[in-house]
Amino acid sequence: MIERFLGLGRALATGFACASLAVSGAAGQQAPSPLRFELRAWPDAAILGGATVATLVPTLYRGNLPHATCAPCDPSRLWGIDRGAVGPLRTTPNRLSYALLAGATVGGGLLVALGRRGEGGDAQREDLEVFLEALGLTSATTDWMKVLVHRPRPLRYSAAALDYLSSREGLSFPSGHASQTFAAAAAYASILHRRGVAGRHRVEIAALFGAAAATGVLRVAARKHFPTDVVAGAVLGTAIGWAIPAIHATR
Repeated sequence: MIERFLGLGRALATGFACASLAVSGAAGQQAPSPLRFELRAWPDAAILGGATVATLVPTLYRGNLPHATCAPCDPSRLWGIDRGAVGPLRTTPNRLSYALLAGATVGGGLLVALGRRGEGGDAQREDLEVFLEALGLTSATTDWMKVLVHRPRPLRYSAAALDYLSSREGLSFPSGHASQTFAAAAAYASILHRRGVAGRHRVEIAALFGAAAATGVLRVAARKHFPTDVVAGAVLGTAIGWAIPAIHATR
């Protein structure tokens, strides 16, 4: 239930950014500034809209899409680095990982907005739309990679595997928590880098990456993900989070 709620929340946030971008594109652009991102109703609104739909489909129809069904699964097929993650759910690190996920993504968005204080609402909106585009594309890419790979979670390899038969327990790779938190940290760092002010915000950048790393550790400790799931999610999120601001030419 929590995962579905968060998936819907990510999709709605991306959709809101899409609508905002379409309206702003129709209204026209402000005068050029060297510290502004160039955003257009097309193709950015289309990208955000596509990411919204691509996130909603696996969130709402997960049970009808490919997912692992073995229970219990054969642990002999796991890589050595992943075998230590096998076991029943640990609720405390699982709950903490959700708290860090919310803190890193929402906190990253707030930091992006606060970084534009005094520069006008349009400047803040541009940065937030770039940030949300990075999170939206990361979410959509992660969810469909899960469907394509349909790897069982560590819970499914334990003696208690029959207690974890829902479709989401058959979609482990890559870690969505890791990809989202690392995307938030990387997008924030990339936005500041493009504006030439990253050096003044090293503490905030380090805090976001630290929260992302801690989230990944907690997902393994909770036995919801293998270490390789977390590493893949971290690489994916960092790549998309850094690239999205970079491809929007500053002007």
